[in-house]
Amino acid sequence: MLNNIKITDITRTKKGFNALFAGEEFLFSVDDVVLYKNNIQIGSCFTQQELACISKQSLDTKAVDKAYALLSSRMHSRKELYDKLLRKFEPENARYAVNKMEELGLVDDAAFAQMKAEYLLNVKKQSFSAIKMKLASLGIDKDIIDSVLLSFELDNQTDDITRLLQTKYSSKLSQPEKVVASLLRKGFKYGEIKQAMNNLQIDLQEY
Repeated sequence: MLNNIKITDITRTKKGFNALFAGEEFLFSVDDVVLYKNNIQIGSCFTQQELACISKQSLDTKAVDKAYALLSSRMHSRKELYDKLLRKFEPENARYAVNKMEELGLVDDAAFAQMKAEYLLNVKKQSFSAIKMKLASLGIDKDIIDSVLLSFELDNQTDDITRLLQTKYSSKLSQPEKVVASLLRKGFKYGEIKQAMNNLQIDLQEY
């Protein structure tokens, strides 16, 4: 195989990219920035190594575009965004895009963890234990998780459990033991569950 590969045709794709050809062989597509940055024209010659670099530039750009699209709908943790990008891109391109988003301040695990924890605590009424597990599954560092949960400055979740008993579990209080089991599975502490039931004068046999 020749060291130099000649670009014999450049065609516009339906998605707005520039498809590069060498003879009858399709090489890859690039956006306008990569095209002009590398002075790619019909008749240009490149070594395989140079084409590999150009291809990486193109894939990095596409990964960045995809990251922008994902972040336009909602915040993502670094790991969550990386994992989604891996569905379409190689690890090196996914890392490049995530690092770029982080440099631009569009990915911030501390801010994401704060927002996610507030939603899970105040809207979904989840326990601190469940929130810790969820944030950890999204790749949030343990120190960040501990710092975020500490910021709520709550010693217990008795009030949250009380509200759940008055709403979600109101029709099930005739079987308090089953309610306790459900709350325990959600990560709430038994002592706080018992206190909430006592506050509502729900008769609970020692569980």
